[in-house]
Amino acid sequence: MNPKMPTLLNVIRALLGVQSIFIGISMTFLIADLFRNSADYSAFPLSDQIAYFTSIGLRVLLVLVPPILTIVFISKRSYKLTITFMSLALFFGVVFFQNFLVLLHIFMLLTLLLHKPSKVYLKQENSREEYNQKNLRL
Repeated sequence: MNPKMPTLLNVIRALLGVQSIFIGISMTFLIADLFRNSADYSAFPLSDQIAYFTSIGLRVLLVLVPPILTIVFISKRSYKLTITFMSLALFFGVVFFQNFLVLLHIFMLLTLLLHKPSKVYLKQENSREEYNQKNLRL
């Protein structure tokens, strides 16, 4: 029998999901605007254009991937990887956002570190049955 996920952990997962959707939609509009106004960049050399668009793509990945992986590892009950990717999300939030999301990430990371039921839930092993040849025979 699997225990229920603690409410605060569920809130963290929901906030990260909403944040990822919001950032994904914002980045989609940004990229669409860049492609719509790509003639503005035609005066620059091709190498500068490639470097500029690559840096935008890298920022999108650095902002979107850690919260999504945090959600995945919360679902998989992996404490260390959850803390690692939540810390990365906080770090990239400080670097790229510098707004209320940083405070939200600090709250979420402290909750993961200090909330005892969340910590216990993430550290417990999934109940897996070990199958051997005897169990597989009909």
